[in-house]
Amino acid sequence: MLSTLFLYSAIIGGTILVVQLGLMLLGFASDDLDVPDLSSDGDSSFGWFYELLSIRTLSAAATFFGLIGLVALSHGASSTTAATFATAAGGAALYTVYWLFKQLGRLESSGNENIQLALDQPAKVYVAIPAKSQGSGKVQLSMQGRTVEYQAITDEDVRLPSGEDVVVVEIISSDTVRVVRATSSIS
Repeated sequence: MLSTLFLYSAIIGGTILVVQLGLMLLGFASDDLDVPDLSSDGDSSFGWFYELLSIRTLSAAATFFGLIGLVALSHGASSTTAATFATAAGGAALYTVYWLFKQLGRLESSGNENIQLALDQPAKVYVAIPAKSQGSGKVQLSMQGRTVEYQAITDEDVRLPSGEDVVVVEIISSDTVRVVRATSSIS
């Protein structure tokens, strides 16, 4: 009876792990299948527990519970000893997978630029900007810890040459901003 439980745990947990690995390799993240974070109501006393439970961690726990239980039984261990080893291995696998994915999560960063953060920021003209919105040039500015470059137009009466200090006063599109001279009054 116990050997059947170990066998089914290993098969079901292992199958889920293999399917998840295949989906991850194909670019389908399986985060959608994880247990939702139920600690968002302000009560964080059990928040760590809900983070610990996911399809990944539970399937790893089931797989190792089953495999170690089967190995222990095949080496002549008693049912109690096999169940103890299997439970310890399942718990260790659950926590190890949780910890590894927590560490991987710390490495994630979004490389997306948010152009809205450019508003009211100082910039430097990189490619001259024609006067009175008669064409576009380019500006560079420091944003989100790096130097970014955007198309730029201006309503100034004179052309803004390369190297001119300007301020972003309007977001025109996802890659274009409106600028004025840094010495001009911003309206």
